[in-house]
Amino acid sequence: MLDRKVKIKSIRDLGSRNYLLTLNAPEQARLIRPGQFVMLKCIENVREDPLLRRPFTIFDVPKSARSGKPVGLDLLIKEVGMGTRKLIQLRPGQALFCLGPQGHGFQVSSEMRNRVEIACLIAGGVGIAPLYLLAQSLLAQNVKPVLFYGGAAIADLVLRDYFERLGIDIIYSTEDGSFGERGVVTQPLAQFLKTHPRRDIRVYACGPWGMMKAVHALSAQNNLQCEVSLEARMGCSLGACLGCVVRCKDHEGEEQYLRVCQDGPVMNSRLIDWETAPL
Repeated sequence: MLDRKVKIKSIRDLGSRNYLLTLNAPEQARLIRPGQFVMLKCIENVREDPLLRRPFTIFDVPKSARSGKPVGLDLLIKEVGMGTRKLIQLRPGQALFCLGPQGHGFQVSSEMRNRVEIACLIAGGVGIAPLYLLAQSLLAQNVKPVLFYGGAAIADLVLRDYFERLGIDIIYSTEDGSFGERGVVTQPLAQFLKTHPRRDIRVYACGPWGMMKAVHALSAQNNLQCEVSLEARMGCSLGACLGCVVRCKDHEGEEQYLRVCQDGPVMNSRLIDWETAPL
């Protein structure tokens, strides 16, 4: 984990208050694993409000066209409050403090080549953020990703062109029927699992709590392993403030509270008490 002052390369407006922020951060980019995040100061002057940094999942790691080495970080930003509002008002060339990479990412290893055939990736809205690097890592292990991407409307399905360029199977859904299938994203997932009754499927999800709860339930019904990338408010991201805990159960069923920043953000869905959402 590194704390560096990095420069903004670009800020791209994706519509519907979504932005893609690209940072020049070669040292940190070389350390990234799919599902990890960084803590970003939302202003250039560290003494101005907001004082606390904000957590952002790494969407992609741009590489040098000449050397092929990682040179930066792409972060998906949604304007939801004062911190993100000030962040997107910054301009290329300005510098920010960036702490990371942090957290436990998705479990992807060479052993999956012989054990996993299909990986179902389920995203709701900006929950797409950790799944692009994951999809690339799965393809490198000869595992076939199938993306289920849902939102309230077509405007919520940002950065889908990145996944389309990977050439993977994608099933879109919108609640208003403006793009793809009409309904919630777990409906096509349930149909897919019904028509593919096999054990060599792994499930990964990121999105609203209710969506991930439903994905967990479907995975458990089909006896499939499921990893979820959690979101929580973070104060320190170092495990000290205990502001991002999620209620879980250990392997013996005993209650415990795990820190999203240190024990996550990616966790086995079977550990989580889905009846108790994080604050």
